[in-house]
Amino acid sequence: METYATDEERLEALQRWWKENKSSIFGGLLLGLAVIAGWKMWQSNKLETAEQASLVYHQLTEATQAKQTEAALKLGQRLIQQYPSTTYAEYARLFVAKLKVEAGDLDGARKILEEELSHSKDDALKTLTRLRLGRIMLAMGDVEPALKLLGSDTDQNLGKFAGLYAELQGDLLVAAKRPAEARTAFEKARELGNLSPLLELKINDLPASP
Repeated sequence: METYATDEERLEALQRWWKENKSSIFGGLLLGLAVIAGWKMWQSNKLETAEQASLVYHQLTEATQAKQTEAALKLGQRLIQQYPSTTYAEYARLFVAKLKVEAGDLDGARKILEEELSHSKDDALKTLTRLRLGRIMLAMGDVEPALKLLGSDTDQNLGKFAGLYAELQGDLLVAAKRPAEARTAFEKARELGNLSPLLELKINDLPASP
């Protein structure tokens, strides 16, 4: 470490250091201020985007409740296209798929649910999406692909949907003419708390076990 005998020498050393380093100090300071300003702007834009998406989603739910199908579809597509990175866009896909099913457009509903599966990072939403997609595939006669789709979810991930999953698997197995396996699936659904009268009818309609 350098030592200085007098105050004058220390002052001269400080002046030299300042002259050599002032550009980098100012540059670093400006860069830091730019990063802070950019972060604040990003946060502000993110909040504004979320607020706008929330408003459109509210309009979507109101249009759906009022049975304004065409308006609801347009609002859903707007959410998906303009705010694709928000959770509102994920729920909008589920809304749009439901409306398409009600309109008899199974192919359109299937495509949008497949899109949701490829975009979503929420395990619960993906589980619900697989359940709805499986029902559509059953209606379309795509039984084996639907069974494979449902099999991609582990029991641990199913949560409150476990009973519904098992019942749908039973429906698919009935369609696949595999009654013994269907009975096992239906009984599993019952054990998981699915106690609907319709499930009991499905079990009773199966051929007797050998």
